[in-house]
Amino acid sequence: MSAAPEGRRAHCCFSVFNGVLAVSLWVISVAIVSGCGSLQSAGGGPPSELHLFAVPAAIRLDNHPGVDGIGVRIYASAQGKAQGIPLRSGRLEIWMYDGTIASSKLSEAKPLKVWTFSSTELETFAATTTLGAGYQMALKWEDQVPKARVVTVVARFHPAKGPDLVSTANTIAVSAR
Repeated sequence: MSAAPEGRRAHCCFSVFNGVLAVSLWVISVAIVSGCGSLQSAGGGPPSELHLFAVPAAIRLDNHPGVDGIGVRIYASAQGKAQGIPLRSGRLEIWMYDGTIASSKLSEAKPLKVWTFSSTELETFAATTTLGAGYQMALKWEDQVPKARVVTVVARFHPAKGPDLVSTANTIAVSAR
């Protein structure tokens, strides 16, 4: 039996790598979109901190080639409570900036895309994990396609009463150009 030509073998390995990468991204997407429970039993005082965890790379959310969104998990915590608590009133916003934006420059920068959710709309994304009550979201950027290789993402919560809460910024890779 003859060995495959060198170019054929390299192409085969590249195809296997692409397949593994595609499956990995699909598994991550499913993990974000699927919930681990509801927030019915979670409780706590008013939120005092907001935490955003992002999938490190952009994800594909439709049947078309290429990435078109991001995956995030958001947890709010109350003073003296280690577990995440539900956001029962107010609105949550996820701000996506094109490129890497320093935390000190976020207030001056214009976001590329903003997703806004009322506390009622958040119920769709509710999940309870080992970190407590939180929200798992797969967010499509629609027509606001990033031009940079990365995006910076921040969560902002505007409660019905009390000061606004802002998470730390997360950077997500959009492409490997």
